[in-house]
Amino acid sequence: MSEVRIILKEDIIEKPLVCVIVLNYNGRDHLGYCLPSLTATDYPNYQIIVIDNASSDSSADMVPILCPGAKLIKSPTNLGWSRGNNLGIKAALEMGAEYVVLANNDIQVDPHWLGAAVDISESDPRIGVVGFQILEPGPGSPDRDDCFEYAKATWDRLKLSYPKYVGGMAMFVRAELFERIGLIDEGFFAYGEENDFQIRARKADYQIVATNVPLWHFGQGAFRKIPRRAAILQTRNNIRLLIKHGSLIDLFLSGIKHIRKRILAPKTDQSLSVVEQRLRPFNTIDNIVILIRGLIWNLWMLPATLHRRRADNRRAMIARHTRVVSRI
Repeated sequence: MSEVRIILKEDIIEKPLVCVIVLNYNGRDHLGYCLPSLTATDYPNYQIIVIDNASSDSSADMVPILCPGAKLIKSPTNLGWSRGNNLGIKAALEMGAEYVVLANNDIQVDPHWLGAAVDISESDPRIGVVGFQILEPGPGSPDRDDCFEYAKATWDRLKLSYPKYVGGMAMFVRAELFERIGLIDEGFFAYGEENDFQIRARKADYQIVATNVPLWHFGQGAFRKIPRRAAILQTRNNIRLLIKHGSLIDLFLSGIKHIRKRILAPKTDQSLSVVEQRLRPFNTIDNIVILIRGLIWNLWMLPATLHRRRADNRRAMIARHTRVVSRI
């Protein structure tokens, strides 16, 4: 006879509140597996917040059916990844969340994911962002790979690593970090904003940690149907990210790498990652045009980008100084 675990009210009070923000845009094909997976989480004190970015496929109507306890916030317009998540972050902070997860609508999670992330974060106040072991189907693979079920079944103990970035499709964030360094930079409509946030977190003296808890990600749940738009946004935002945090040398070297991998390399090049193959869907001429469009957009936005760079660096330095003083 299986053991039935009764969760007492006291158990919930003792655990920090985690708000899981699921950003949805025309996710009818994905919410059917994403939301049930999230609701199977074994952590006792979490709230799912679904932000619907003006979907036109009635996917928002699925939320109360698939996840009756979720808080649904509908935006009248498509706010993109950054503004949409900021809407959810503000709601989470108003609820008193101590941790916030920014989650795409095309993920599946291990039931232990939140508990592991909370335990890690509670063990060290310097940890600001926690990521997971991301599994994605490669070209021609089934939508939901057996490797994820195998990874869940064989996961037995927690291991940590310290990468440069963790995946933005499921980014677990200490809530105080938003209060110290600000929300997601809305100058990024989609792509690059999670890396920008993690760079700002490190500048403020917070650590980025990755766990080996498995998490499955379909990949570009909304953008697969519009690959040209995805390539344009990804290119222009990568340039903006370099302008915000890099030097002229960084910009030059990254430009060479972009030309080699996104323009000159054939799509069949085995050295290209799954993401690079996905975001290089066109011929050489088209990809040159996409790069030129990205450069022109960034020249137009340069004053605003430089202003944001100065403001973000100032906030990060203040946060770093405050943390150093508090440890003395």
